[in-house]
Amino acid sequence: MNDRKIRILEAIIQDYIQTGSPVGSRTLSKKYDLQLSSATIRNEMSDLEELGLITQPHTSAGRIPSDKGYRLYVDTLMDRSDLAPDLDLIIVKMLQDKINNIDLLLEETARLVAMMTNYATIASTQTLTEITIKRVQLIYVDLKSVACVIVTEANVIKHHIIFPPTEVDVNLCLMLSEVLNEHLAGMTLKELQKTDVRQLVPDHETLVLQIVCAIISILQEEDSSQVFTRGTTNILDFYDFNDLQKARELLELLEQKPYLTKLLSKTSGNSVNISIGEENALEPMKECSLVTTTYKLGDCTLGTIGIIGPKRMNYAQVVTLLEHISYHITNMLSE
Repeated sequence: MNDRKIRILEAIIQDYIQTGSPVGSRTLSKKYDLQLSSATIRNEMSDLEELGLITQPHTSAGRIPSDKGYRLYVDTLMDRSDLAPDLDLIIVKMLQDKINNIDLLLEETARLVAMMTNYATIASTQTLTEITIKRVQLIYVDLKSVACVIVTEANVIKHHIIFPPTEVDVNLCLMLSEVLNEHLAGMTLKELQKTDVRQLVPDHETLVLQIVCAIISILQEEDSSQVFTRGTTNILDFYDFNDLQKARELLELLEQKPYLTKLLSKTSGNSVNISIGEENALEPMKECSLVTTTYKLGDCTLGTIGIIGPKRMNYAQVVTLLEHISYHITNMLSE
């Protein structure tokens, strides 16, 4: 890939994102200051096609980017765009108004992002299986009952009454609380399910197993995650989804929480993640791109925001918008 090929590929992608029409050498020669002849551009386009970076949808048509071409573009060629100051102020004001209610915050965020981008938007809170246990507290009720209270890193509180096989007292509850916190604090539910706790307190093995089973049961009782979708019908505005069967399959997927949770679960770290076309595991997403980011409280990921659109979406705009929203939500939650 020499500089000439890179400039031509970048121009093809930018033009196709803007127009949605296959791009020919004549268009590139006229619209972009490549300082190359049409013949040279055609030769370079043939090389780019051999490299799998562009394709020709029809014999007489120009070229369009392939998934591989888009991947190269977003990884190395894309320039970040600046968010207009007035849009940033709108985002901050909206987030401040809803910051005390995370569900309303996410619902409003999904609506705002869909309105700003004209793409479909997903926002979700994290599932309890991925939230870290912060503290376990056993509270003495009477000789035959103990209250087990679990606090997660996100300050979600769950509790359950346990009926031990033998009598208990306050001191035993305090001792078990101390041991359990020493070993369980910082674990996720998934990690806890794989942990052998039988030897934590050998003299009270049965009771410890009962308590840990109760903790697992408490966190499994209800999937507290919320998933909000907005702007799903926006996908019908793009000719990329003119195939009604494909559009129907995608719309049906966007109505099913388990699939949406699976889509968003792969997002990790502090960066924006981009999945293009065939990189998406679910079949209805093969003609789409998914751009996601997370928001956090300390080191704990509280949820994910994602945008679904055609592969020729305006990646620079979408990435900038999600970065700003994630930054503001994370900062406000920390404060």
